[in-house]
Amino acid sequence: MGYVSPELLAAQQRLQRLQRITREQRRVSSGDGGKADHGRIPPPFSSNPLTQLSLLPSHLGWESERVTAVLRQHQSPKDDNQTDWTPTLAVACSPQVERGDLANRPTAGQTVKLYPDIALGMLRQEKAAAGRIWLLLRFLDGNGRGWLEIDAAREQLTKKDSPWRVCGWRQLRNLLNAGEDVFWVRRDGRIWLKSTAKAAQALGVIRLQNWPVALPVSALLGKIGAVRAHLYASFHSGRADAPISRAALEQSSGVHRRTQRRYERTARVRRRRNFAIGGPTGGENGEERAWRQGNAAFQLKDHQGKQGAAGKTYLAWQLPNSYAGPHAVAAKGRQKRINRELTDLFMQGITGNSQDFRLNRRFCGNGRNAAQLFSKTGGEVYWRGKGNWWYVIGD
Repeated sequence: MGYVSPELLAAQQRLQRLQRITREQRRVSSGDGGKADHGRIPPPFSSNPLTQLSLLPSHLGWESERVTAVLRQHQSPKDDNQTDWTPTLAVACSPQVERGDLANRPTAGQTVKLYPDIALGMLRQEKAAAGRIWLLLRFLDGNGRGWLEIDAAREQLTKKDSPWRVCGWRQLRNLLNAGEDVFWVRRDGRIWLKSTAKAAQALGVIRLQNWPVALPVSALLGKIGAVRAHLYASFHSGRADAPISRAALEQSSGVHRRTQRRYERTARVRRRRNFAIGGPTGGENGEERAWRQGNAAFQLKDHQGKQGAAGKTYLAWQLPNSYAGPHAVAAKGRQKRINRELTDLFMQGITGNSQDFRLNRRFCGNGRNAAQLFSKTGGEVYWRGKGNWWYVIGD
């Protein structure tokens, strides 16, 4: 008889012990009076081999990634043995193996978290096309590993029969080059995705001040013009409906006012006109105010006495429009931590464009907040009245 290693003997003894335990459990559950069920393979090894992987020694061949990936296809989604590395193995294995999140088709309810300040940074830096790829790759990286195989990304984003296709392989190469060191770095055949803070820093975003929005994934799979429209519209979805001028929008987004109107039609952004009401028309103050407001000023006669004595005439003027975006607001989550990271990055002197595109606040929801803001700034401050009417404090 040849030499038998102690490891093999230990494995055989462990296997026999498991078989005995299984047979005893089957006898108790079936109530067969102690009759053994010979000649049959115990259920733990015939139904789901993965349940015993942790009990078998490594030298029997169970550490093979290909074998393990194939066996995990038969594993129940609710199995407690499911681990974070399952999709990673699937992406790296042969095309016949399921690739986890990358193989799923986009559905109507799937969304990606988008920070409007980063979206405007993409538009200002003309990185919307590469930014679209970054958002899609972050969504396809379902386990949050921070990287994807270049071949897997190429197959999903460029293959003609892929539901995630957005461009051809040549264009994807160009976009990967355009987004290098901004949204990702490529190394060892992988796309290593930049974090939200580092991508914002590379786009010149100093601080995330608006609420994030839940952008539908389907909005990223259309034409690039529609993608830019949704990036622009996310700004209106993530902020309060305070009035904002076309000039301020152009400064913060880099989008010309004619293009703003086209994006608003494409993304279905709603607009609302706003008006401010001042003091009586008579006197030097009324004339000076009318001169400053120019063509936007007009006289409002209060027939019902809502502002004071009935029949009195007040000076009113038109304010910039307010806008309501089409996207749902998402939870802020890690936004404070991201802002702290941005502060550290900008203080380290490794920024690109450090221009501050944040808007000066002039509109408040109530008179108390308006008075507090006026005491700090001393400028003209508005607070909301009924409907689309606003009151003014200051000059």
